[in-house]
Amino acid sequence: MISKVFRLLFLFSLLFGQRVYAQTDSLTYIFGKEANIPKSGTFILTGKIQVEGAKEGLQGVGVHVDGLYSGITTDKFGTYFISITPGYHRVTFRHISYIPIFTQVYLYENGVINLEMKEKNFELEGVVVMSDEPDRNVRNPISGVAKLTTRELKAIPAFLGEADIFKGLQLLPGVSSVGEGTSGINVRGAKTDQNLLLMNEALVLSSNHALGFLSAFNTDVTENFTLYKGNLPANFGGRAGSALNILMRPGNRESWRGSFGIGTSNGKILVEGPLAKEKVSLILGGRMSNVNWLLNQARNQDIQNSKLNFYDGYGAIQWQLKPGHQLELNTLMTGDEFRFADQFGYDWQTRVSSLRYKGLIGEQISVTGLIADGDFTSTFFDPAGVDAAQLTNGIRYQQGKLSATWAGEKFALTAGAEAIRYAGRPEQRSTYLPEVQVVPEQVSKELGVEVSGFLTLDYELGENTGFVAGLRRSMYSQQGPDTVYTYFAGQPIREISISGQEVFPSGKITSYSGWEPRFSLRHNLSEQLSLKLSYARLYQYIQSISNTFGPTPIDLWQLSTRYIQPQRSDNFSAGFFKNSKDNTWEFSLDAFFRRIENQVEYRDFAQIFLNPHLETELVFGKGKAYGAEMLIKKNLGVVTGWLAYTYSRSLFQSQGLFPEEQINRNEWYPSNYDKPHEVNFILSRKMYPRGLFNFSVNYATGRPVNAVNASYVLNGGLVVPDYSDRNQYRIPDYFRLDLSYTVEKVFSKKGDSLNFSIYNLLGRKNAYSVFWQKDGDSKQLRPYRLAILGAVFPSITYSISWGGDHD
Repeated sequence: MISKVFRLLFLFSLLFGQRVYAQTDSLTYIFGKEANIPKSGTFILTGKIQVEGAKEGLQGVGVHVDGLYSGITTDKFGTYFISITPGYHRVTFRHISYIPIFTQVYLYENGVINLEMKEKNFELEGVVVMSDEPDRNVRNPISGVAKLTTRELKAIPAFLGEADIFKGLQLLPGVSSVGEGTSGINVRGAKTDQNLLLMNEALVLSSNHALGFLSAFNTDVTENFTLYKGNLPANFGGRAGSALNILMRPGNRESWRGSFGIGTSNGKILVEGPLAKEKVSLILGGRMSNVNWLLNQARNQDIQNSKLNFYDGYGAIQWQLKPGHQLELNTLMTGDEFRFADQFGYDWQTRVSSLRYKGLIGEQISVTGLIADGDFTSTFFDPAGVDAAQLTNGIRYQQGKLSATWAGEKFALTAGAEAIRYAGRPEQRSTYLPEVQVVPEQVSKELGVEVSGFLTLDYELGENTGFVAGLRRSMYSQQGPDTVYTYFAGQPIREISISGQEVFPSGKITSYSGWEPRFSLRHNLSEQLSLKLSYARLYQYIQSISNTFGPTPIDLWQLSTRYIQPQRSDNFSAGFFKNSKDNTWEFSLDAFFRRIENQVEYRDFAQIFLNPHLETELVFGKGKAYGAEMLIKKNLGVVTGWLAYTYSRSLFQSQGLFPEEQINRNEWYPSNYDKPHEVNFILSRKMYPRGLFNFSVNYATGRPVNAVNASYVLNGGLVVPDYSDRNQYRIPDYFRLDLSYTVEKVFSKKGDSLNFSIYNLLGRKNAYSVFWQKDGDSKQLRPYRLAILGAVFPSITYSISWGGDHD
């Protein structure tokens, strides 16, 4: 039945899709005189691309020279800079949302071309769901790269009508999550903590709202984001799986403008404008939840008495010091509080601040410098009873990074260094209510320093072949003060095996290091078909420790120690990538394999909080993940969208010498996030005159779980369950339909919109987990399905913009 639905939806997109062509007449520019042409060398062609009728620059315009994409796009201010040989050239400026401009350039000296691009008639063309460069899918040498803009993200039906980065990524091949109500993403079978998360290259350790239903990144202040699913550029490191770099929007340097929105889940506001025109810009954006009224509508008394609050705020100031040099200061602050009746609750906050410099030295060298400070704290509290208490933990870190890129006609060489200092906050147990006294407890956490250097060469061997080769050297050391426990030789690492302890008041306790080679090769079999191969080795010195199947807000960030060695992964991928019909259609088939050493899992019934010897509760082993991703995507036309299928396996094998250090007798078993089959279908159709209809279908194999094979009744009526092997069974498969409809310029010609969304259209009670409990008066344990969102969730969101220029 499901396969028939997908076939019908795909045929629908084919029937209603159409190509649209538009172009301008060719423009001619002559710089210098032919008689002065040198025998060798290059000249610089530069300028600024703007939106017609507006002063703001247009980012992401691709520069094509003599019919080929040059690899150059305009920056966030609309400026471009390209070095080409003297003589005659056909230079085309293309942007997927604007009509291309064709020019004939006679270049005998450095030249400047400033242009205004006219927006395409989206009454006919619909919404575009592709990245900045139309042929990036084929020309980019690195495979496994997923890139979306905020505009594309807002065209996807969303939970409670709020567009979200993580939920949008989960509709792409190779990206999933453990289930509804869990934070983070799993990429190609990797754990959530194996994904590097960056904001303008500044490290972010926690980024979820509402127990994972939303991320902490407001799409109104984000520009675009890029996910590297296995082969990371050498300037990214510190994680064994993937890297997600989120670029934030700069404020407008020309005029003041803003927007305000109110919806089912939250209210939000955005203000931006020049503090000094064309020199200094400011952007401020914030969101605050308003979902408690939904909880009050529930029939369950406990849910009515529950609370869910969250907020996030982002602010940035950007200085244009002089042409080619800019300084940016930004801060992201987020906070959440969740309380389930009077039984338990969470409270967590994140702050990330950074100062970044970008500048040009001469015509070919660019420099980027970054310093950042981050702070994450979380609290679990038990608010009722005579033992009402709260447990707090967290981590503070400082980051510094410096890199330089030397760009030539056919190559780009990048070199740099990065350092991060981690300081874990002590775990503390304290009283939750003044009138209740509990015995306070505290366990100190580790201090560590990670330092790395990197070098990357991006080289075009010819018109059809290019490669990216990189090398990263990472080093880590655990620093005092700390107390390290010792254990009796020949015995498992358990609390009962502790033989003594070593106290380190300061200095180095233990250290690790490793080389991380990276390599990607792209060969074009034709102009619109390429083969890509890649390999990357990655080290990870910090991991999240949890004794649940999915990540939670209070999971511990644990640094590598004498007993917890860094994770190391080897990532391989190979795939075919093809575009057709002038980049209207995009096809890809990408296979991958990942091998991981020193992966961390937990023992059964592990005690991970307030534990000064956490290694006694952990199990160490190796993991592997493999699979293939298929994507069929329509980028242009009245109807756009994609069909994504992922086959992925993720397995773990413990390697303990003693039974206490083993899981499933050291046999391979599925990880918590092993979901072999996943299918996502997204359809967007432009509706006359200003409407947009969006529809999505999501299917996934159920995740693995433990189960009760049998139960025994002892004397006195005590029921003792006999559990299966770890992750021997699976919960039911996941299936969901969503739709949304957006209307623009409803009441105001300045730019307002009204969005209607229905999440889980069929009201399907998808299982979040399965648990066992007594069935009435009987003494047998029965399985019960737990569904987090087992109902239809309609929502409505209205937003309006003011100031600036709006179509």
